[in-house]
Amino acid sequence: MFPFFQKDPSLLEASRKERVDAIERLISQGTFHSGYYLLLLLATLIVTPGLLLDNVAVIIGGMILAPLLIPLLSISLSLVSGNTNGFIRSMKILIISIIVTIGTSAVLTMVLAEAGLVVNWIPDRINTGVYIFIAFCSGVAAAFAWVKENLSSSVAGVAVAVSLLPPLCAVGVGLALWQPVLMNNSAILFLANLVGICMAGFLVFWILGFIDAGGEEEKAIKKVEDKK
Repeated sequence: MFPFFQKDPSLLEASRKERVDAIERLISQGTFHSGYYLLLLLATLIVTPGLLLDNVAVIIGGMILAPLLIPLLSISLSLVSGNTNGFIRSMKILIISIIVTIGTSAVLTMVLAEAGLVVNWIPDRINTGVYIFIAFCSGVAAAFAWVKENLSSSVAGVAVAVSLLPPLCAVGVGLALWQPVLMNNSAILFLANLVGICMAGFLVFWILGFIDAGGEEEKAIKKVEDKK
């Protein structure tokens, strides 16, 4: 009679289909053939000039495009499920992503920038506790949005809230211009975000029942590898 009183599926529960779909999307989208590295490269080429020009709108555009949440959520998933192969695979993707981003940003900076340019949005001192808290909250939102289809439209907003790509690009800028303080502060900011997101992803995937998803994760990895 009153449909709004009917109980909806709990946000803190995930069906087997939701878990399998989330795992398959995480694994399949973190591959070379999925366009992951192309998106990362394009996002870096957008964010780096945005930093050099101190253009917030350009930086936000690149942040929306960046796919860096994928390997971080994959790491959280592997830690929850206990899948060593998945963890190693996700770490490789993350390390390659970091190298690609910093290297591309450094080269682009040397081409576009003069030695006197600075990145104004990086503070002289980094309050890691605040950034870890922000990243943790954003990571919770990202993990839920990844599993729950009705929240998937929020992923773009989460990508903006989580400052992952700009600090990495700023490390490249600092490397090209040889500004050790900039490199150090940017690296700390990136690591703070990384820790916060991985902690949040671990908590959400554990709550949603991914603790026994190691087998499904392994199947998804094998399925992707068979397509190569």
